[in-house]
Order: sequence, then structure tokens, then C-alpha cells
Amino acid sequence: MINLDSLLELLDLSDDNGDLLSLRQSNKAKRLIFKPSVRNGFEIILPRYYDDKWVLEVIAKSKPKIKKRLAEIEEARRELRPTSIVLPVTGNSWEVIYVGVGDKDPGMVTESSGTLEVPEKEADVFGVPILLQKWLHDKALAYLPGRLSDVAARLKLSYNKVRIKRQKTRWGSCSIKRNINLNRNLMLMPYEVVDYVLHHELTHLRILNHAPKFWKELEISFPGYKKSLKEMKHFERNNIPEWALI
Repeated sequence: MINLDSLLELLDLSDDNGDLLSLRQSNKAKRLIFKPSVRNGFEIILPRYYDDKWVLEVIAKSKPKIKKRLAEIEEARRELRPTSIVLPVTGNSWEVIYVGVGDKDPGMVTESSGTLEVPEKEADVFGVPILLQKWLHDKALAYLPGRLSDVAARLKLSYNKVRIKRQKTRWGSCSIKRNINLNRNLMLMPYEVVDYVLHHELTHLRILNHAPKFWKELEISFPGYKKSLKEMKHFERNNIPEWALI
């Protein structure tokens, strides 16, 4: 019978990799599924009906790919515990210091000049990013609404409400009710990229869609927006740390 121990042996992995690799059966699955993610590790999902020999053969053939993805997940999890944090939009940076808390409530991040003290529970991989995201959200609340207000005043535009959110696929949005949402991870972007997003969403107050007229209007208020848009796409692919995304 296939179990986690037999898979670790087949893949030449130590018991230390056991928390990165998992095995489960799904009555809905019609085939063998490999499902890697930073949060859940590398899941091997068995279909409702399967043959042990066939599964082991498929896994053996996929050994290089599986080990590569496990290494990527392990590296990504190390990034959940940063040693320093930089907020390019404000130019501030901090050294991150971790303090143990055992089984007690981890509390919150303590900030001093150039230092963030982060309580850390032993063996809790995702406790640190949760605390850092709360800290980042507070930073976004303190900075982004004020910056949006300044840009709107210069453009002589008015909006209803602004909300700071944890958005996975959008950096900002503007509703028909003139409410603007901003992604808290904008704090991890350069100033000119944040400026582009703010101008983009404020332009939607005039033109809600992305018709050619919208881009012409944006060019008037934010000349050279294409350069910032290109930079934004580069940063979202390469520069947003894993702890802010998990």
C-alpha cells in the first residue's frame, strides 16, 4: 500500500521533507494529480481507483520534477521569514528581529527606529507572515489614502470612499459608485508605480472602462504612464516577497 514513508524512500528524501510532501485520495479525481503550493507543500492526489504499481511508476518517472518543486517550495518558505523589509514607496527599511513566544499568543510586530521585532511561535511556518501582513496593512492605511487624496485634489477629482484591501490579482479598482480600492502590497512598489496606479484609478472616475479614450485621458494627467506600467509588471513578477503573498 502506498504511504508517505514509501514515497519518501522512492524519491530519496529524508524524513525532514515529510512536512513538504503529502498524499491523499480523492473520490472526485480521475487521474493522478501533482499539486504544489507554498502553503500546502507538494500534494500527491490519488484518484478513486488506482493501481499501486502504476502510481509508483508515474512518481518515479516524475522524480526530478517533484524534487525540483520541493526545493522551490522550501526556498519560498524560507522567504516567509525575512531578515529585512524595504518599503520602496516611502524609502523606509527595517531589520527584522525574531523573538520566541512559545505557545503564548504571538501578539503583534513591534517597530522601533530601523527595527521590527516579530514574535515567533516555534514550528509555526505561517505565523510570521500573518503578523507582517497585519503590519503592512497598517502601513498602507497610514500612507495610501492620504496620497490618493493629494493626487485627487491636484486633478480636481472627488471620490466617495477608499478602502485598503488584500487583493490577489488587482493593484486597484474603481466602482461605479466612485469607491476606490487599493492593494496594500502597493507599499512594496516604487513611488512612481504607486503614482501610476493612483492616477489610473482616479481616471476611472471620468471613464469607467479601458476604451482608447481612457488611455488618452490618463496620458494627459500622467505623461509617460507606459514606462510605469512596464515597471509595475516587472515588479509584480519579481519583487513582491513571498511573505506578503501567502
